Amino acid sequence: MKFSFPFLKEALGNLFSKPSTVNFPKVAVEAAPKYRGRIAYDAEKCVNCGMCIKVCSPGAITRTSEDVPEGEKITYEFDLTSCTFCGMCQDFCTTNAIELTADYHMVATDPADLISRGSRIKKKVTGKLTCGDACVYCTLCAKQCPEGAITVDRANKTWEVDESKCVKCGICIDKCPKKCLSFAEGDAEGVVCSDSCVYCTLCAKKCPSEAITVDRANKTWEIDREKCTQCGICINACPKKSLSMGAIE
Repeated sequence: MKFSFPFLKEALGNLFSKPSTVNFPKVAVEAAPKYRGRIAYDAEKCVNCGMCIKVCSPGAITRTSEDVPEGEKITYEFDLTSCTFCGMCQDFCTTNAIELTADYHMVATDPADLISRGSRIKKKVTGKLTCGDACVYCTLCAKQCPEGAITVDRANKTWEVDESKCVKCGICIDKCPKKCLSFAEGDAEGVVCSDSCVYCTLCAKKCPSEAITVDRANKTWEIDREKCTQCGICINACPKKSLSMGAIE
């Protein structure tokens, strides 16, 4: 009887050859060059512009904010179960806060283990974005604004900002070649009295904080800003509509 061993040659050859696999995880293997793996997020570099959220096709990035005594706590979460690792968030991040690392160890039984997140406390910017006289209307601020909050008309030399869209990330300030953009505090507001006042004293009588003093004889009107709660009762009570909320010195 003739016996045939078709794989004997391969078996003997492999017996004296190195294995094709490695003893994982005891032996570490580096990822291939330019491999896009687990997302690393540096919250301290983030300016909260939200551009990464806009360019993320699968909607794997979410942002939440919470008011805290120190300012605003901003948290970004990257859901690696939805992420396609395209790298768009990394490419569009102007501060390099997002990085696709070479970490490919992303096997987990708990979805929470596949969430990359980071938080930072951002001090609130109370001032409004303003543009100085040095502006040359180059439109760079408008082009760099991730929220599309800035409009520049080069022909008519006008500059406008939509406060409802502005997230105060400061990117436009950093990109302005003339350094004419800044967050400026607005004038303080409080109860003011116009020249139509007849010094009837009704506002003083109605003020629950007794912050208003009226001298009919000398035609003077004064208000104690520390006592005033800006409730508006005096404004509503004024028969001449001389009182209003306005800028104060």
